[in-house]
Amino acid sequence: MKKFTNIFKFQTLGYFFILCPLYLYSQSDQSIQAKEAYKYLGETKIVCGRIVSTKYLKRASGGPIFLNFGRDYPNQQMTGLIWFGRFSEYFSYKPEKFLKRKNVCVKGYISEHEGKTQMEIRTEKQIKIRE
Repeated sequence: MKKFTNIFKFQTLGYFFILCPLYLYSQSDQSIQAKEAYKYLGETKIVCGRIVSTKYLKRASGGPIFLNFGRDYPNQQMTGLIWFGRFSEYFSYKPEKFLKRKNVCVKGYISEHEGKTQMEIRTEKQIKIRE
């Protein structure tokens, strides 16, 4: 009986170490809406929404592209920020044109800048187009 109890404990512990990381991984890959992103500052999440407007500041330092989710600037729900001057080789398209008015999901770290929620996007692999 003691041997059976030890095997049961070992088996239960094994399931815990296998299933717990799978559960946590699946939780991190659940998407949220752009309007809810502010609730997850400091976390890496998949954020989904419509990019309603874009702005490319070619002549500014770093060549930032701003992707405004949900509403137009300055009332956007979240901003996707691409430092295109630094990361242009990681894109096969011009994000400011290709992504405008598209429904997308982006995966990255959610932060805040001047009271607005944002996510830095470094590669097109972070972006999935939704139909």
